[in-house]
Amino acid sequence: MKKLGFTLAEVLITLVIIGVIAAMTVPTLMNNTNAQEYRSALKKAISGLNQALTLNYALEGLSAQDYTSGTDLVNDVFKRRMSVIDGDTQFTTNDCQGNNVFTTADGMMFCVTGFTSDMSDNQGTLCDSYNTTACVTGSTPDAAGGANIWIDVNGVKKPNRATTSAKRPRDIYQATIYSQKVVPYGGPTQGVMFDKGTEGAVDNAAADGSGE
Repeated sequence: MKKLGFTLAEVLITLVIIGVIAAMTVPTLMNNTNAQEYRSALKKAISGLNQALTLNYALEGLSAQDYTSGTDLVNDVFKRRMSVIDGDTQFTTNDCQGNNVFTTADGMMFCVTGFTSDMSDNQGTLCDSYNTTACVTGSTPDAAGGANIWIDVNGVKKPNRATTSAKRPRDIYQATIYSQKVVPYGGPTQGVMFDKGTEGAVDNAAADGSGE
């Protein structure tokens, strides 16, 4: 009785074809998975910051407007109202280091830099109560871009690169603090946050050390 089967050559050819297909598709699948994770983490980070400001205002009657420095805001609001752990104080970008860095229990790192407030209710003053003017000082590189908080959604883990394109999310983003809210800053971050393919680039000075 004649038996039918595959020859060794046929099996090897099939395995090679499968390997080639896998090599072509797996990186794309991994990139898409990472992008979705970064997107979800960014939304969680922005939500956590906003919840901290809202809770602080509800309990203390104090908004970001009532703090004169980023250090005070971090210590009195974000560290008290968020699940902060003792972690690295060395943020992953060159221009954002020091005491205003904190890490949350889920491994995200934040750094507040260039924060200031005129402590005035007049519309148009820095950090006004109308949430129309950001709490951004004019004396730092970030001020030129309008951002004053960095977010690394996976902490010290790589790639530790600022997101410069909404189509290729990385793990570092910028946001802007207003009196009672935190909003994503710049086309790339906004595009990732709101699931849009917005192109754009962060300020080169602010992104020093963390670009592509």
